[in-house]
Amino acid sequence: MTGSPYLQVSLERDTVYQDENTSLFLSLKNSGNVSSIRVNEEPAANAPEELYAAKMELELERAGTTAQDISVILSMPYPQSVSPLEIKRAVAYAGNLREGQVSSVLPFPIEVYKNTTPGEYNLLATINYTFQRDVAVKPESDRPQNPDIYYLYDSASQVVPLKLRVERRSGAEFEVAGITPGSLVVGSRDNIVKVTIENVGYDTAYDLVARLRPESGIYVSVDESPIPVLAPGEKAELVYKVDVSKDAVPDKRYMFSLLFEFSDSFRDGLTDTENVYLTISPGGISPILLIGAAAIIAMAIAVAFIVIRKRKGTS
Repeated sequence: MTGSPYLQVSLERDTVYQDENTSLFLSLKNSGNVSSIRVNEEPAANAPEELYAAKMELELERAGTTAQDISVILSMPYPQSVSPLEIKRAVAYAGNLREGQVSSVLPFPIEVYKNTTPGEYNLLATINYTFQRDVAVKPESDRPQNPDIYYLYDSASQVVPLKLRVERRSGAEFEVAGITPGSLVVGSRDNIVKVTIENVGYDTAYDLVARLRPESGIYVSVDESPIPVLAPGEKAELVYKVDVSKDAVPDKRYMFSLLFEFSDSFRDGLTDTENVYLTISPGGISPILLIGAAAIIAMAIAVAFIVIRKRKGTS
């Protein structure tokens, strides 16, 4: 027999988004076929056991296009440091596929990294399977309906290249341009924190709400700052009121997550995140009290100067 299995791979979804946890779904089709069958020796017409064995062997030969014990390994030809995503489960099993048969959908859970550069990436589907390379049916005159059958199996592997595209969910993209003040004092309350963001994308963000979520030890009493419209290239200042626990760790760099909810020109209900950082200073007089004290001192100096001038005038 001339022929063998030939497996084709289909990727159900070929586009994913940055910072997405999803699954890639693959299916296999066995397009193998028997192109020819060679008869080594004609059975004797007066030997029913040979006729039966030849007929059985012809039927069994057709099973040579069946792929058995199929496994699929999904990978990317990139070093881990530059890979656009993590394949959380890289192996799936499709069982057996006869000629023309299509497998059930094989899921591969993935996590697309937030900082992945949008563009087209390569995937490799490595398919391993076994198949029947040959079969021989040996006739027996004393049991013509029950001949001896001998199978020869072989293993095979196919590597199928696939393409996957990574996109941003939105053309609006945000970056943190600055934060003031750069540090807060342990135990301080009612600190006003201002974060400047810029839309560095190519689409306008609408109804933007930016919520501030801090690490443990920091509390945000006013946690959102709405912006009606932020066009490409525009900046906006987000204002929050923040308290620092007396148990906060001095000199530690605390991370705050900015959670964006917005719409763009094409979609509603979009989300994005950015991180900002503040250093916590040891306990002492808070910046707010220092400013207040400085204002009082300046006022006292001004009053004293006026009094001195009046006294000089009366004298």
